[in-house]
Amino acid sequence: MAKFLHQRLAQSKWLEEYHENMFFGTANLGAFVRRQDGSYARTTQNPAVLRAVEAIGPAVAFTMSTDSVSAVLEGLDDDLSEIPFMDGTWLEVVPSIKDIQDTGAYAQNGCLAVLCRREHFILVCASSPPELFAQGTSLESHLVGLIWGAPIAPPAPVAISSNHNRSHSLPGMQNTQPSMFQMSFGGQPDLSFSMPYLAQQQLQPPAIEYSQPPRQRSLSIAPNSQIPRRSSVSNFHNVQRNQSTTFGAKNFHMPFSGAQELRSSNSMPTLPAPTHAGPARKASIAEPFSPRRVPPSMHGPQIEQTSPGGTPSVDPLASINGRRMSAVSAFAGRRLSTSDPFGPKKKNRPTSLDLSRHSSISEQPPSPKYSKKMASRTSIEEVPEDQVPELHSFPPRSGSFANRQNSISSVYNGGYRGSVSHDIEKMMQFVEQAMENEENADEDVERQRDQKRMFLLNHATAMSCAAAGVVTLQIWCAAKLVQETRLDGQYLRWALVVTIPLFGIFSFFFLIVIVGAFFQIFAPLNFLQQNSVYYSAKAPKITEHSGEPLPHITIQMPVYKEGLKGVIVPTITSVLKAVNYYQAHGGTATILVCDDGMQLINEELQEARKMFYELHNIAWVSRPKQCTAPGPDFFLRKGKFKKASNMNYCLEFAGRVEDEFLRLLEERAKEQMCTVADLSVDDEDEMLEIARLRMQDMDNGRTWSAGDVRIGEFILIIDSDTQVPESCLLAGALEMMESPEVAIIQHSCGVMNMTHSTFENGITYFTDLVYTSITFGVGGGDVAPFVGHNAFLRWKAIQSIAFEEDGKTKFWSENHVSEDFDVSLRLQMEHFYVRMAGYHNNEFKEGVSLTVYDELARWEKYAYGCNELIFHPLIHWPTKGILTPLFIKFLRSNVKITSKFTIVAYIGTYYAIGVGFPLTTLNYFLAGWQFQLDQYYQTSWHIWVGLAIVYSILSPIAFAMLRYRMGQKSYVGALGDAMKWTPFFMLFFGGLSYHICKALMCHFFSINIEWTTTAKELEKTGFKIGLDRVFRDFWKMYCVLIPLTVLMVYLGMYAPIQYKVDDFTIIVPMANLLACHALLPFILGLF
Repeated sequence: MAKFLHQRLAQSKWLEEYHENMFFGTANLGAFVRRQDGSYARTTQNPAVLRAVEAIGPAVAFTMSTDSVSAVLEGLDDDLSEIPFMDGTWLEVVPSIKDIQDTGAYAQNGCLAVLCRREHFILVCASSPPELFAQGTSLESHLVGLIWGAPIAPPAPVAISSNHNRSHSLPGMQNTQPSMFQMSFGGQPDLSFSMPYLAQQQLQPPAIEYSQPPRQRSLSIAPNSQIPRRSSVSNFHNVQRNQSTTFGAKNFHMPFSGAQELRSSNSMPTLPAPTHAGPARKASIAEPFSPRRVPPSMHGPQIEQTSPGGTPSVDPLASINGRRMSAVSAFAGRRLSTSDPFGPKKKNRPTSLDLSRHSSISEQPPSPKYSKKMASRTSIEEVPEDQVPELHSFPPRSGSFANRQNSISSVYNGGYRGSVSHDIEKMMQFVEQAMENEENADEDVERQRDQKRMFLLNHATAMSCAAAGVVTLQIWCAAKLVQETRLDGQYLRWALVVTIPLFGIFSFFFLIVIVGAFFQIFAPLNFLQQNSVYYSAKAPKITEHSGEPLPHITIQMPVYKEGLKGVIVPTITSVLKAVNYYQAHGGTATILVCDDGMQLINEELQEARKMFYELHNIAWVSRPKQCTAPGPDFFLRKGKFKKASNMNYCLEFAGRVEDEFLRLLEERAKEQMCTVADLSVDDEDEMLEIARLRMQDMDNGRTWSAGDVRIGEFILIIDSDTQVPESCLLAGALEMMESPEVAIIQHSCGVMNMTHSTFENGITYFTDLVYTSITFGVGGGDVAPFVGHNAFLRWKAIQSIAFEEDGKTKFWSENHVSEDFDVSLRLQMEHFYVRMAGYHNNEFKEGVSLTVYDELARWEKYAYGCNELIFHPLIHWPTKGILTPLFIKFLRSNVKITSKFTIVAYIGTYYAIGVGFPLTTLNYFLAGWQFQLDQYYQTSWHIWVGLAIVYSILSPIAFAMLRYRMGQKSYVGALGDAMKWTPFFMLFFGGLSYHICKALMCHFFSINIEWTTTAKELEKTGFKIGLDRVFRDFWKMYCVLIPLTVLMVYLGMYAPIQYKVDDFTIIVPMANLLACHALLPFILGLF
């Protein structure tokens, strides 16, 4: 029941996070429902909030946190203990929730609302769910009215029996008569009728009957009605109040003051209630997470509904947009106020807006200064109709609270002058015309989801030109062999033909860069603004999915030993915002952490992680630590890079839990003689917990887990250092629903800088370059890559490529370092698509390498992974062949030929970089000692000059032009950035060859090599620490560099003439190679 109520409150946007700190997040926010035994079912684990609710003892309660609460708190004085509202009511303010639980002085028959400063929410309590929603609606109306500076009416009141004693909807007033701000549930299903039967029994019977249809109430003014100021704010029971305000069946008499004019409630637009109706979740065998429907009213203008009695009532499915429109209409229709409600005010002194509720003030005649000021104002009725400003001439309202005071002063002090009715008429005409145009446009324009995605050939054209360039280059080299053979008749040189395919692959990416540069400068870019088969430039429109069920999404996050405060907490905080946004639109989502470090860290950190996961309702699974000793504790964490085996273990455990869970549901349904769909949510939770514990027992307690570990229809896979956009889950779910043929949607990413060091900034620029180039290629028709994170996966597609190994079902390859590349290839060979999305504008943020050591390790891992995807180790060539079955299957698959060219060219870059060190060294001796070389042979000088021109001159110019054409930056600024980082890249890539070559040789010769996760936080640094690491990690490389450097000096200056190497074109490539390798750790690692 509590979860059901929590979902309704989240849909109403009353459980919005305020601060990114874990102590101000969803740990404090939630709903409470009192059971029959007096305990509380709750959705928040904060003990302080629970104790406060227990001290009050209401039937239902929740913690209200909205934008209006934040706006009011930002402008609230520190010493203010109450917030007066414009109708004479007030809201108590306490420093912390502990002030409630310690004193218990705020209980009023189970109905109250208290603003807690520290926790940044309002604790709202009531005796029934309908009354709770009425309390929330009334509070939101008062807060919005306070911000706007005029009262905003809540939904129409409901007829309540006068003999029932209940408190006002806000604390500070008690009355035995019906409240003005009671929510109308007559025209909508009652909350208790939309929940399972067992959940209904947990509630106390509602004290109010809602059988009568709501009736519109008129508002009459009683000039003599006054409410005295309270004598105390600390104890509600000891307050003496003299109330002459009367609540009748038809009229509500409000206080009156000469300083403020009030208008009839008939002219005041009502504020839609921020609640949503929807069916309760029920278990299903076929779909363990039952679907959620998107309320149609959330995607269009609010339409007035009619209650059974024929009286218009407020639609409780109103969206936030509808509330804002109502607030604007209320502003246009109200009388102008005489003061700024957010202006400076003294301690416990009401503003002029609240003069009517304080008898001691309202009885006093206005001061001469005040009367003179009021007399100098221009009355609304004095402005002629022809002088009323047009709608387009209204100055825009300030959206920032910090700037609101200036904008409010102009608005509330007569900035908008004219006839109120005239303004309303114009605004309503404007809105109706816009709605009519929108409806007419929808009839003529085809829906975006129905538009056929184009299969673009821009990328195919570029790849064809590059392939033609490679063929031309190799033919030109072969022509040299023909000419020489004609001259001397020697055919031995034709053995060099076997190198043509090898060097063709090496040069393929080089030609792609040249052709791509011209396309980036001259080709049209309109394809980047439209959706195609492999690229999405426009997000799905939620209005086209109105009423459709939203699937359950699992956010999977593998972690290792990252810091809780610096890495995990910011990532989870970002993800929770997306989860809340998705839940507010009717979807469900859970977070599953594959915690591979839980059993490796100390107990204190273990408890901290467990507590944090529990506070935020996060599921997690941790596998045993590695133990190679034979015995009961034997366990191997397979793989060179442990990420794949970590995710496999968690997914396999989740699958076993879900199978056991479904079996237990069937047994429970047979026991209760009902169907599985009729089981309550409490039954589901109980069976899920039993199933999880049983699976842990089957693993002899070696598997640690908690929470709901089941997998939803879609998976969002992220890294531990990630920031996600708030709307990503909704957009990803809708696009997956629109495209069942898509298995992966990879989102373009930005960079989340941690240290802003020189090296991190350089890698940030390089990452932006890579993603921008990928976007350009995929937008033009290339197959999208899968980088292993910030991507949506279709769970059924992943299951379709599962395989059995070691007696367990596995999804990710543990025998490949590049498990993401492997999964992408296998999915494409199963006729699934991999698509890239760019409509979030790089709001997905990922961390980059913070040190040169991590970046070099990352390149080594990529090179090793690509090599193991293509080649077997040398020892297996006689038995298994040269190429792997996966690569052979890929070459024979139906993946389009130009995409195969792109993948082969990408893989070829690692070999081209890796062979740079040995071939440059070989060239130094062959060309330096003047061996008889064939004209087919190209010296290192020619290659080095070509690389310098293309990668250091042409590529920066083209990329700067691309950024300019895409609107990212001015051309001068983009070119300046490119030239600024060119020396950085020349040094880094110049010193990369040795490390890539080492990784390739380790795979070919079956040498064991492993990598850990990239550091997410900057470790201790310093010159001495960095110097120690340079010699510890690079001493083997310097054992190679130092002898070569000494040999170069000797051959260039002291060697005999026949061995002397003094040719400039021979020395420069070798010297550049040795210098870059030697200086790379020092320049980029120490400074």
